[in-house]
Amino acid sequence: MTRRVAGTALTLALLVTPLLGCTDEEPVTAAPTPVPTVTPTPKIPTSRNLVRYVSPTGNDQHRGTLEEPWRTLAYALGRIYAGQVLFVRGGEYHENLDHVSLHSGTEGKPITVLPYPGESPVLVGSMSLNRPNYWLIDNLDVTGDPSSAHPPRFMVKLIGGRSWTWENSEFRDTGSRANVLITGFGVDEPAGFDFSGNCLHGLPDPPTKSTNLFLGTMHSGAHGTVARNTIFNEDDQPNLRIGSGAGAPNRVNVIRNTIYHGSLGIDVRGRPHRVKIIRNVVGGSTAPAQIRFHLGLPHGTSVNNNVAVDAAQLLRPEVRKIVHGTGNLVLSGNPKFVDTSRCDGFRSDLDALIPYGAVGQ
Repeated sequence: MTRRVAGTALTLALLVTPLLGCTDEEPVTAAPTPVPTVTPTPKIPTSRNLVRYVSPTGNDQHRGTLEEPWRTLAYALGRIYAGQVLFVRGGEYHENLDHVSLHSGTEGKPITVLPYPGESPVLVGSMSLNRPNYWLIDNLDVTGDPSSAHPPRFMVKLIGGRSWTWENSEFRDTGSRANVLITGFGVDEPAGFDFSGNCLHGLPDPPTKSTNLFLGTMHSGAHGTVARNTIFNEDDQPNLRIGSGAGAPNRVNVIRNTIYHGSLGIDVRGRPHRVKIIRNVVGGSTAPAQIRFHLGLPHGTSVNNNVAVDAAQLLRPEVRKIVHGTGNLVLSGNPKFVDTSRCDGFRSDLDALIPYGAVGQ
């Protein structure tokens, strides 16, 4: 995953201190301004004791310092506390992290996980995090383990939690049902989550049923944001699945994502509650409509100011009668993306796409 300048600047600051042509589906109207999700604000540690390190060449018997880093992410993630920063050294971590017991951060003292400056860590395997509270994970890529004969059902599983952020990372090549699952815990989690600036791609061939991002069951108090992600695949699989027959998410804003290719852009099931689908670029799939709603009336869910590209329609006419939506457009021609096989290849010279998607203004 291409490292973001903002994330690198933050990393350096944290490290230096302790060390020293279109047709309209609907008339175009302004989309409502989404309420921003409250996410942790990293603070520069004032003590070396607040900074820990993990490295593929470390040892879990070490102290977790720069000179003596830990070895595994499973060990390191369970041993950082409110206000601490974990720097992840570059290289591959071959691990399956199953329901790691996490300490909680606070609003003033979040727990932060960052790559060591100039390095690119990759988890090869899987990760399941249970109830991360005030956590920020930035630039930690995850890829499926091709040698695993029995991969877990979801490559990355995020269960509940409050005010957590996972951003600027690449999730690819799962061998199971999804690259990433975000699902609920109790009646009010996840609350205030932010999954943004990521790239998801690479799914198994059918008959394995899979998707890039799966938003699972969430109850009345849950809420969060999925924003500015690039989601694509060349396989006959849907890219984003919102809900299932077992339940659906609640109050999730799906904003400014670019979703391309596959069998379907967005697959909506299970009657989601007040999900807002706003200013996304969706297209290039083999389906007749890029967003599909299954039987049942969604509760307060809306589809506003999105653009379908390389497609005949965004929503079927019968769906437009029951789902609130205005300002949706269709660009039936080629969107002129630079390279649809790369995370950084979804820039377009078309002015019409500037207000939409992960890389628009």
